[in-house]
Amino acid sequence: MTTFWLLAAALIAATMACLLWPLLRRRVAPDPGTPERALLFDLYRDQLRELDTDLRTGTLSPARHAEARDELGRRLLDESAGTVAGMPQARTSPLLAALMLATVPSAAILLYLHLGNPVALWRADDMPETTGSQHQLSGAQIEGMVNQLAQRLREEPADAQGWAMLARSYSALERHADAAAAYARAIELAPDVAALRSDYADVLASLNGGSLEGPPMVQIRQALKLDPDDLKGLALAASAEAERGDKREAMGYWEHLHRLLPADSQTAARVAANLAAARGTPAPATPATPAAGPAARVTGLVTLSEKAGRMPQPGDTLFVYALPADGSRMPLAVIRRQARELPLSFTLDDAMAMRPDRKLSGQAQVILEARISASGRAAPQAGDLVGRTGPVAVGTEGVRIAIDGTVP
Repeated sequence: MTTFWLLAAALIAATMACLLWPLLRRRVAPDPGTPERALLFDLYRDQLRELDTDLRTGTLSPARHAEARDELGRRLLDESAGTVAGMPQARTSPLLAALMLATVPSAAILLYLHLGNPVALWRADDMPETTGSQHQLSGAQIEGMVNQLAQRLREEPADAQGWAMLARSYSALERHADAAAAYARAIELAPDVAALRSDYADVLASLNGGSLEGPPMVQIRQALKLDPDDLKGLALAASAEAERGDKREAMGYWEHLHRLLPADSQTAARVAANLAAARGTPAPATPATPAAGPAARVTGLVTLSEKAGRMPQPGDTLFVYALPADGSRMPLAVIRRQARELPLSFTLDDAMAMRPDRKLSGQAQVILEARISASGRAAPQAGDLVGRTGPVAVGTEGVRIAIDGTVP
């Protein structure tokens, strides 16, 4: 932000110098001795020669010759004085210059603050140092980003994807009432998106003291009607049935959810534990359960910065992964989501490792990257949107990743 204002100040100063210089410099009037006065002298000499010729030929008497010479001299003096008096005089305009100096820079700054995007100045390049990582965004910066998005949606109220992003942003800030209003608007514009209704149900439950009864359950049922495999809808439906005391219905949702999840994921392990508790059997031991401890994970939030240059499509694939700090490009842990879920809270741990010999728990520090791919390919492609931060210590929580660039 400081660099921007320094450049702006330099441009304003250069512009004012160009505008004020003609007003303040003292213009030099033309020398009255040339060429006007020289022309008068030439005419005087020609007429004087004619008088002398008339005197020699006897056409003009000496007395008349003397009178004519005196008359010619007087005319020359009068015309020469008139020429000098009629010359344009050099003038400056200090009052106009002062008025321009007071109004032009102020008007330029006010116009930028009204029509420009001052919040974007510190979104990705003015991150203050905070506990855990110097790349984390402050709460005020996140609030600024969210408020800027809300302002844009007031001008473009038909942007369903923008309303969904605003709703998730409010949820991340725990502004549940604002999130509910934004989700309602997004669903009004895109009523057939199951994930929106599941997220809306979750926010309504937060406003309802954590209970899924009533309006939250209505949204859950509509979400599963639109997409029976909606993961969040299944999880919320199972929780609602367990809350109601209907273990059989809850187990049905959990079993369905468990079949859709990767077998080695932490979520699958938790669902299996819920099923075991509902059946009254011991929870199955899984490799994922002991592998990921508090010190072997990184958590945080992925956001989309306006510096990314374009908005992704809702169906684009979002990859979030951890890389070794030594520069290797082999990910240590990866999660795959959709761009419409941004802003996304994430957790990377050993359960998401691509190889058993390369895990987060074997590293002291990692580089975190988030990438949006239109093709859905795991390998980076030209044009993919990307953001990165780090190195951060394994075990850090609340890391912020701003997607603010493009893969060349």
